[in-house]
Amino acid sequence: GGTTPGSAAWPAAKDAILVPIYLTQPTTVTRLYVVNGTSASGSMDIGLYTADGALITSSGSTAQSGTSAPQFFNIADITVPPGTYYLACSIDGTGGTVFRGNLSIIRLEELGCLKLTSAMPLPSSATFASVTSGLFPLMGLEVAPGTVY
Repeated sequence: GGTTPGSAAWPAAKDAILVPIYLTQPTTVTRLYVVNGTSASGSMDIGLYTADGALITSSGSTAQSGTSAPQFFNIADITVPPGTYYLACSIDGTGGTVFRGNLSIIRLEELGCLKLTSAMPLPSSATFASVTSGLFPLMGLEVAPGTVY
């Protein structure tokens, strides 16, 4: 179970939350995004990891900007093959908020979510750890026009 998505503070400074995604075909990723909550503070880094923890791309440390709306991060377009990946987001403090689903830790583990500690900016190689918070950030990727899922 969970609650209606709403704004919440990042659970721990410099921790990254990773959400698995599965791409069914070669996909060109053009931008990444996270939905900011009701306050923006500090810097964030959003990126894409392979299933075995190699960083493919990230925004780099970027000021959190805008409230109650998606913040888009331009990246160099990159085409990735079908497979499992992790979207990752890290924030350098707990003053900034994001829109999130509030799920139990057990549910997040069932979904395959992971975390990284001391991950601001996102490291080139991930050392995965179990989630310790029920925060499920609303984030995603934008793909090249014409991609159909």
